[in-house]
Amino acid sequence: MTNIELLITIAVLLMAVGSIIAIILQRLQRARATKRHLSVMRTLLETAQAQNELFDISSKNKTTKHNALSGTLVSLGEPLEIEVLTYASPEFSGEEVDVYFRIRSSEGYSFYKFTTTVQSVQGSIKRSRLSLTFPQDITAGQKRQFYRVNPPKESVRIIGLWNMPVGKAIPRDTSAIGIPLLYYKYGTGNETIQIADISGTGVAFSFPMDDLDSPPISLVVGSQVLCLIVYQMGKGGRMVTFCCTCDVLNVRKQENPPMLILGMRFTNWALLEQGKSEITWFHCKPDSGVSPVIQWVMQLDREQHNLL
Repeated sequence: MTNIELLITIAVLLMAVGSIIAIILQRLQRARATKRHLSVMRTLLETAQAQNELFDISSKNKTTKHNALSGTLVSLGEPLEIEVLTYASPEFSGEEVDVYFRIRSSEGYSFYKFTTTVQSVQGSIKRSRLSLTFPQDITAGQKRQFYRVNPPKESVRIIGLWNMPVGKAIPRDTSAIGIPLLYYKYGTGNETIQIADISGTGVAFSFPMDDLDSPPISLVVGSQVLCLIVYQMGKGGRMVTFCCTCDVLNVRKQENPPMLILGMRFTNWALLEQGKSEITWFHCKPDSGVSPVIQWVMQLDREQHNLL
């Protein structure tokens, strides 16, 4: 072998070794990045679990019965386990689903979503547990159709809540409503009921508790309620008197601070005109939501993101 051939051979070997080292370094970098990403995802899920936040589960197969559920994360591992306080159809097993959740911080709420597969469904009529494959990725985002916000206290002036026994007719006049179960008026110091969050399709109310074993109200999943919310559209804007009937979809307790949270879905809605007692009701359509609330929520969302 001549000197030139030897030099060429050495150069080829050095190039090969360099390529191997580069590949190994790239793989190590990818492994570190994957590990960091997995750690971030686990932190997000752990935070949502510690805050007892709801995970909204929507099947991508729209023909599946009961294709939307809400529950809390009870086990963070492989698989994830989410408990829902209602019946979950076995048809969910094997389904690809979108999962939405949020995290609370001093700056407000951050919303996240991921896509995964339901491995199995266990449970009964009143309580079910879903096992989900640990997600490959978690991204920022809310539900596809409607924003959900936590309104500032100064924008909510009055809240009233009434129990509606099943089968009872919806009141057509304010004189037929009666005394509320709970009532709140801004600035009075009475905070027995607050809006935890609201969207175009429903609202979650929070109720401070002194004792987690003694809830302030006895509403359960499936209960029907009548709600009155007087809110302000924008800083210095007009007051809107919004009335609605709701179905209670979920009930959960928060430990720190002690609080009962009821998630509700709008079923009927009305806007009350000043000086008039007659109530004109409109039925809520899940696909379109409630227009006055959607407008309010969108405005709040823009304000909270400094877009107004």
